[in-house]
Amino acid sequence: MVDENRWLIQLAESDKARFFKVAFEELTAAEQVFLCVWELEAEVNNGGFDQYFSNTSGDYARHVEAALTAIGAKRMQKIVRQAIDTVGEEVLSEDQEQRQERLLALDEDKLEKLEKIDQLYFAYPDNVTKLLYAYVQKNKAQIAGA
Repeated sequence: MVDENRWLIQLAESDKARFFKVAFEELTAAEQVFLCVWELEAEVNNGGFDQYFSNTSGDYARHVEAALTAIGAKRMQKIVRQAIDTVGEEVLSEDQEQRQERLLALDEDKLEKLEKIDQLYFAYPDNVTKLLYAYVQKNKAQIAGA
């Protein structure tokens, strides 16, 4: 039986993969989906939505809902939408500094709400690993290194 998480890690780190080597726009649609979901998972699990939106991973925030929908993680997509609605649409900017300023401007109520949304995400109403693995297997021909 395949360890799906380990397999996905190996793909992300593969010398043949293009995720971190070329501009986002140069990736295939399937590679973009992988990168968006991968970055979301890495950052939210490490430091919540605040970290996701603050770091360069947030550059892909405007694409992440579609990516989650593409892999079938519709409940996770709704959680991401709650996070975006809490912070504000400005968090979808590709300008990291602008996103960071928006996050710093959040009042205590919104920060508390964002932390509650983190907890909803951590509950994993969708098995993102399984869904992403299945998506990659279905779209291998479009993903370098897969």
